[in-house]
Amino acid sequence: MRRRTKIILAIAGLVIAALVTAGFVSRRGKDITAVTMSKVERMDLTSKVTANGRIDAKRKVDLSANVMGQIVNLAVREGDVVKKGAFLLQIDQKQLAATAQGAAASLQALHSDRDAAHAALEAAERDFQRAQMNYNQKIIPLADYERAKTVLDSAKANLSSAERRIDQAQANVVATRDTLSKTTMVAPMDGIVTALPVEEGEVAVIGTMNNAGTKLLTIADMSVVEAVMEVDETDIPSVKVGQHANVTIDAYPNKTFSGAVTEVGSSPIVRNNGLGGGSTTEAVNFEVLGHMGATPGKFPSIA
Repeated sequence: MRRRTKIILAIAGLVIAALVTAGFVSRRGKDITAVTMSKVERMDLTSKVTANGRIDAKRKVDLSANVMGQIVNLAVREGDVVKKGAFLLQIDQKQLAATAQGAAASLQALHSDRDAAHAALEAAERDFQRAQMNYNQKIIPLADYERAKTVLDSAKANLSSAERRIDQAQANVVATRDTLSKTTMVAPMDGIVTALPVEEGEVAVIGTMNNAGTKLLTIADMSVVEAVMEVDETDIPSVKVGQHANVTIDAYPNKTFSGAVTEVGSSPIVRNNGLGGGSTTEAVNFEVLGHMGATPGKFPSIA
């Protein structure tokens, strides 16, 4: 064999050996745990509590029906911005308007009854004065005098009764007008319509002891929002009001908002178990709040 051939074969063998060795080392290196080194120094240990939750408005109002009736005019849609006092919806008011009108008519009739009772009292007073004068002059007997006095007392009682009936009728008029006014619903505050589960033409039902009334809509003031978190019972002793908190939100990826804990629940969250309307606290979580205030041009951060 030529010397040149031997040299080529030797070089090829060395290359193959080197490749095998490199592969072995690389496979072995995958099982080795990387070690990070740093300078020894004194530092504070930080205990972290992680919890999931939601971002909610600090102030929101669920508007329910105070009177029963068909929704005849729905002036807003979900997502609309409304100002305090803005018209939201109208419930049919024909029957309630008739009731209020009848109460007002009854009040007017009672005013007429009071005027008649007042006139009767004046007449009874004049008759009594004459009877008293005639009795003092021995013109009429005692029975006639007492009869005149009885008529006078009865007239006074009738006038007082008429005035009390007027007071009652006035209260009834106020009540019927108040009920009538509740057919027109206006915004109790500035905010955004975040929920609108009803449609025009549906019938609104008022709530009872065992039945919730029709939820018409929800208005939320989104200028001030808060983080509502559910913290496990094992972590809740470590959470205190005023502690620093970092909040991450799915809608704002790769961003962390700084804030603080503002409220820690003292009792576990109760959930409906779906069996006969009962509740259970098997999953023991506590509600923790972080107040969030809006900053112009930026997403609200915990304050």
